[in-house]
Amino acid sequence: MREIEFRAKVKRSLQLEQIKNGWIHGGIFENKIISRNTNEDSICAGFCSEVEIIQETVGQYIGIKDMNGTKIFEGDILKIVHEDGAQFYSEVKYFADIDYPAFDIQFPDGFYFESNVISEAIQSGFFELSVVGNIYDNPELLEASK
Repeated sequence: MREIEFRAKVKRSLQLEQIKNGWIHGGIFENKIISRNTNEDSICAGFCSEVEIIQETVGQYIGIKDMNGTKIFEGDILKIVHEDGAQFYSEVKYFADIDYPAFDIQFPDGFYFESNVISEAIQSGFFELSVVGNIYDNPELLEASK
């Protein structure tokens, strides 16, 4: 069975103090994360229910890990490096609004992919993908890559 997991930034400062880096992982219900969490980013042991979150920071785990074993979530910023040293940064997005119901990234001129960029890059063996941040905590990574 496919693992379904979400993450989001915590809304209240009291809760934020209890959760490292301000992020919580788990299921989502009515704008709250229900955490059945044994995640290393949380001090919640076992189960934290109804943690209020900042709705616009919700991101779903896309079912793929980067080269370091880090789970890739919607909203993450990936660094993609070709074996020849060429590289770019891109945000993981869900593209349902353009009739392409998949998590993927956009690529700049000079790179070509025939299908889902993330899957093709991983399967080809010519690229290394790593999570280097996310659009909420590290937006400067995308600005610097333009």
